[in-house]
Formats: sequence, C-alpha cells, structure tokens
Amino acid sequence: MIKAVIFDMDGTMLDTEHVKEEGLKYAGRCLNIEIDNKTFSQIRGTNNTRLKEILCEKFSGLNSEKLLEIREEYVKKYFENHPIEVKKGLLELLTFLKENGYKMAVASSSNLEIIKKYLEKVGVLNYFDTITSGDSVIKRKTRSRNLYKSSETIRYNKRRVFRSGRHDKWYFIYT
Repeated sequence: MIKAVIFDMDGTMLDTEHVKEEGLKYAGRCLNIEIDNKTFSQIRGTNNTRLKEILCEKFSGLNSEKLLEIREEYVKKYFENHPIEVKKGLLELLTFLKENGYKMAVASSSNLEIIKKYLEKVGVLNYFDTITSGDSVIKRKTRSRNLYKSSETIRYNKRRVFRSGRHDKWYFIYT
C-alpha cells in the first residue's frame, strides 16, 4: 500500500528545467564556452557542486562561480517577468493526496531557498511534509541519495521506496 509520495520539482511539478538550461547556455556564451547536449545530459538533475565539478573537468580554467552567478541572474529575471508554469494535474493530485492522508515530500537538486520560493509562488508549498534539497546531500552523484534522504525525513524506510520508470520522477513509498 502506498503511504507517501516524493516529488521532484524541476521538470516534474514545475516547468522550470528548460529555463535553467537556457540560463546556463546564456552564461556559457557570456564566458565563451559552448555547453553541448551531451554535457547537459550529464549535469541535468545535479546540484550546483556537482555541476561545477563536471563543467570544470570539461572546460579548464572555467570560472564556475561566475557561470552560476550569470545563470542565476538570468533565471531570476526570467521568473520576474514570466509565471512559473505548473504541470497539468499537479494541484488536483496534491489535493487528492493531502485529503487522503498521504505523506508528501520534495526531493530536488535545486537549493532549498529556490525550492521554497517557487513552491510558494505557485501556491503548493504547504502541501509538503518535508523538502530535501541538492545542497542538503553531501556528495550527490545520483537522484537516489536525495530520494532516500527524503524518505528518511518523512520516516519511511528507504528500502521501501519505489521509483516508477527510468525518466519518471514521481516516487512512491510502499509499506
């Protein structure tokens, strides 16, 4: 029986992932580097620490702090002028889960401040019992560490976490 659901944020609940990628492309152009699709596939879903490691390996002498600063400014300006789009059916799903007593968590590679800001902006922050951010997982190489940390914070055994589908970012906890 499902007792809890863990959600990823970027690209799953909110349509924000493409804006972050565009911001990174823009930052790369500002610093005279081109980030190709293969590199994007390596950095998608990682926290900033891992992102910097990957990009510094690929581009020697890269000022990764400057790159992220430019990207964050791009993303910030974008969302000052555009709404954050919520994936279709999210509010109905969250309402159903809350009304039926499910525990809910967010496991995202974004930093905690951004997660809370975005979820509050779209009116769904209060649905969640806990949030695990990319900056709260020390050495994150896979989504699993973030996912397992979320399952622990809502007091469910990580061995009981089921992830449906290779690219699907909706997680369920069976007990």
